[in-house]
Amino acid sequence: MRKILILAFVILSITGYSQELRKPSEGKTIVYFVRSSGMGALINFKYFDGEKYLGKFNYGKYLVYECEPGKHVFWSRSENTDFIEADLEAGKIYIVDSEAQMGAIKAGVKLVPFNPSPESYKTPKKFEKKKAAILIKSISEKKEYVATELDLKEGAEEYASIIKKSTEKYNKLKEKGEEFAKVLPEMSYNN
Repeated sequence: MRKILILAFVILSITGYSQELRKPSEGKTIVYFVRSSGMGALINFKYFDGEKYLGKFNYGKYLVYECEPGKHVFWSRSENTDFIEADLEAGKIYIVDSEAQMGAIKAGVKLVPFNPSPESYKTPKKFEKKKAAILIKSISEKKEYVATELDLKEGAEEYASIIKKSTEKYNKLKEKGEEFAKVLPEMSYNN
């Protein structure tokens, strides 16, 4: 199995595998929420921008979220709640991987920002190139999840208490000095 994965990565690298990601509208930014791993494949992760419900999807899909640039607190909910702070620039594209985590009853979620500049994290470039290939491949091979207006309205109503509790939880953790993963302006993906 390992040989097959290595061969696939080499082929992707040699052929210059690339996927053009959607460009944001004028003055906006785009965040791709991706599930690159099949672990916990059947479990829907729910996605939020602060108090705004964005939708829910399981493995095999991804979400494209166009929003205003600036500071955001994105979070995802499954068996747990995971937060990620973002400082986004207009005209840029960002990618956040939603990694499934072992849970007691169902899969948990961990939001991991993709950083195309690994020097700042002491991460080997080889690893980041491989991660980029996996994420872009996930986007090109998976189906885009698009929430309807009705889905968003019903989700906002259904998850109103979860939104309130999670917002309070984030604020309490922040007051206690909790550090969260970050999407920084320089972590944008270039097509």
